[in-house]
Amino acid sequence: MPLERTIPSKDELREMVLSWQINEAVELALRDSDVLLMLLDMVGHGDEDTKVRALLALGEVLKKGDDRTKLLVMNNGFGTIVSALESGSPRLVTKALRVLSVLVDGFPLRKDEFLYLVDVLVSLISDPKMEFASIEMANLVTKLTTSHPSPAIRSKISWLVSHENPRLKGMGLRLLLNVFVFTGDSKSVLTLLEEASDLLLGDGDDLLRDFVLDVLLEALHAELPGESIKSLPRLLSRVKKLAVQSDDFLIRSKAKKLQGRIEEILASYYRSRPDEAKNVLHRLVLEGEYEMAMDLAISLGDEFLLRWLSKTLKHEGIEDFTPRIQVVGGSSEGSPAVLEFSPPAPSSEFIEEEPPSGEVGEVSELPPMEKLVDDGDIAAIADVLRARPEGVSELESFLRSRDAERRSNTLWALSKLVSRLNNGELEILNPLIPVLFEVIESGNPWERNKAAKILAFLASRGGRRDVLESFLSFLEERPLSALEFFGYYFIYAWDEEAVSQVLKFLKDALTNPQLQFPALMVLDAITMWGIRPEIDRSIFEPILQGLLKSDDEEVRKIAARIMERFKTA
Repeated sequence: MPLERTIPSKDELREMVLSWQINEAVELALRDSDVLLMLLDMVGHGDEDTKVRALLALGEVLKKGDDRTKLLVMNNGFGTIVSALESGSPRLVTKALRVLSVLVDGFPLRKDEFLYLVDVLVSLISDPKMEFASIEMANLVTKLTTSHPSPAIRSKISWLVSHENPRLKGMGLRLLLNVFVFTGDSKSVLTLLEEASDLLLGDGDDLLRDFVLDVLLEALHAELPGESIKSLPRLLSRVKKLAVQSDDFLIRSKAKKLQGRIEEILASYYRSRPDEAKNVLHRLVLEGEYEMAMDLAISLGDEFLLRWLSKTLKHEGIEDFTPRIQVVGGSSEGSPAVLEFSPPAPSSEFIEEEPPSGEVGEVSELPPMEKLVDDGDIAAIADVLRARPEGVSELESFLRSRDAERRSNTLWALSKLVSRLNNGELEILNPLIPVLFEVIESGNPWERNKAAKILAFLASRGGRRDVLESFLSFLEERPLSALEFFGYYFIYAWDEEAVSQVLKFLKDALTNPQLQFPALMVLDAITMWGIRPEIDRSIFEPILQGLLKSDDEEVRKIAARIMERFKTA
């Protein structure tokens, strides 16, 4: 049963959060935006205890709310929350960082908001007294991105990447990954790999090394431009050293995982380009980078290249490189996978060691997609799709299933997954677009709504303009489906051309009983961005005045919210 209660006054709400009735305050804020606005006001005013408790409640509201909740907080309280970072209070700073991490997760910031938050974080990271909040700052930066990369944002990130403070450089690399690398910007990829390599062997900052390893692991899950491959041998040598030398087990484990990924990329690229591989090895030898050359040859596992490098090094006077090959699984006809090398006498014979019968290399086992979907394990689904994008075909089969529960579980999981994936990763889900268009025509309102949200994400943040164009054409043909889509789409993106077309349709839709509520939700989403010139108040204000007398309480509430925006514009 929903909580039956009138809206509390500001003083009552303050007493509620101070007496640890936070769950009740959270439920009220989720039900009524006025309560949420009071919470935001409490974050900016009052004593420290009040602000801390209000931030705790706000964090829970954001975790349980949807993107509309986030947009309301962004428009009405973003500056207030960020200002708490400048308070100097450890409690306020920590709580505000956690709230911001939830707020920006899957929710790209606009240019001014992004730059403002980055500037404040730079001050915090540069302040030795804020060391206590390092983990919270790292978590926030990991989720921070922007919807519209601009020259000002590129300039700010470039400044960070070139900064002499290692932690600010690390912050810049993560933002470079979040904002530009996933768009396929080859120059950004190359910069990230080269600069990250320099940070791995710095002095004593294990938190930074762990942070940079995560950046690299994520970056190397994407397809690399060809020109970026040349930076991998240097990175490989540094990662291998870290995997052996670090005193931290977690760092050694991540470094070994990254080493495997780099070797996999190098092998995939150079095995079909043996002459190019030979030239790279020769260049490394001439430059005196013997260890890099050894690491690269070993990672490729090509017998010819290994023998050639051994002779070349001997010619150069390097007498201590004799590779030892160990074949791990795979076809006996393919190149062996080299795990290590040892330096016995130069005259030692080149030996191939066959594994015992039936023994294969370790392969991390991925959980069945069916179980992950049924368990609602969104993080694991994202990891599986990053490692094995073809797994999306299983999700497609679930959406086509006659099992209603399986379809519902899959749609729910996808509706959460789209906000977890980075913009560049959303293309993994593109094969689902045809079946999602089928679900849009479902007689099940819940399924139709979830499909609309997923497609809106793919259109706005995944760059699928064709999806947007399809729904614009649906306005006349399938208005209900189109309105449900645009109710989400305009939360995620402002598109003047699309807004103009949809507003023309809304005038009549708002007076059609069958379309009235979804049409009102679309107008609500559009006006969240402010009352722009495209919105003709003279058309919509009379309609909204009529809706304020509706028998439907939800319709009255939304109409009143939009009218308030008109009044305060």
